[in-house]
Amino acid sequence: MKVTFLTVMPSPYVQDFFAAMDMDPRIDLRVLYLEQEAPDTHWGEQEMPRYAKVLPGRWVGFRGARIHINPSVRRELAENPADLVIVAGYVGLTNQIAMRFLSRNRAAWAFWGEIPGFQSRGWLGTKLRRLAQHPLKSAAGIAAVGSHAVCAYRDLMVEMNCPDTPIHNLPYHCDLTQYIEADKARREPFSGTDRPLRFLYCGQLIKRKGVDLLLEAFARLINEGENATLTFAGEGPLREELEASLSPAVSEKVDFLGFCPVDDLPVIFSESDVFLLPSRHDGWGVVVNQAVAAGMPVIATDQVGAANDLLIPCENGFRIEAESSTAIYEAMKYFIVNPESVVAFAERSREIAETVSLECAVNDWFNFFNDALARHQKALPVK
Repeated sequence: MKVTFLTVMPSPYVQDFFAAMDMDPRIDLRVLYLEQEAPDTHWGEQEMPRYAKVLPGRWVGFRGARIHINPSVRRELAENPADLVIVAGYVGLTNQIAMRFLSRNRAAWAFWGEIPGFQSRGWLGTKLRRLAQHPLKSAAGIAAVGSHAVCAYRDLMVEMNCPDTPIHNLPYHCDLTQYIEADKARREPFSGTDRPLRFLYCGQLIKRKGVDLLLEAFARLINEGENATLTFAGEGPLREELEASLSPAVSEKVDFLGFCPVDDLPVIFSESDVFLLPSRHDGWGVVVNQAVAAGMPVIATDQVGAANDLLIPCENGFRIEAESSTAIYEAMKYFIVNPESVVAFAERSREIAETVSLECAVNDWFNFFNDALARHQKALPVK
């Protein structure tokens, strides 16, 4: 089966996924990227495997989004036809050209996206969003990133009078091998008596990630005399402001590591006890995949896609209200007061990690390809 993906950029995580898919003999894979890297990423230029290329082009900013313009996309799709094309995202001129070109030529294509419309855009923004979503009526299927997104796309397709469109839950995946191995080599499982409870956040230091609320909650714990530390693995524009807000007592308990290379992360995860992702919004959050593979309890907000699929409340972590430093504080406090739960929750995370392997992901995608192609064939006019 020839499958072409049109997606944004070759992040290390998406490269893991495509490398696993390329190994499957059932799939003849091709990947077209819209850009080499985003302005706020730090992993540098990624080497392109034989099945992938970055399309020449540029982007412009509009209402907080990056609108990609890659003029060669139509030629690429026409000269290298596939059995099925997967278009990731509907925002951007390139995406719109691709979806409309494929629909007009009655080619089989499907859509891959995170939860739609999470931000209120006002009258004009809502109108523009609806126009951008209109090509989805012709999609042979929807690959929704997480169960929360599945529900949203079901509602959207009903609204578009396309209730029979196949919608599969296909979240983001990455290679978890190093995290599992680092967990096995973990030097100091938390016992609750011999050392501080070590909390970890990994991601960009930006407002959307809720890092300001996390630091506020942690400062409250330290000011109460609790024995804990907090590590920030990541960089971003809020770092200077966050560091400046710390009192001396709290500052000595907080460590800002800055940008960390991908290969360093497994060890950083294994040197911590509890993972936090307090985002105001995250379409998925692949760091949650990594945290469960590293054998960590997880605290994440109800606006994190992965928290709806990989976090079972009171079993391997807590799904808390977004925009609430009090909710973060209470979840962190629980593990301090109930240290035995760290070990029990960690074991449950390891069990959950077994369900998000790359092998499982490729099989799920292959089933989606077949469903989408079956619907496309059914929708073709009878000759």
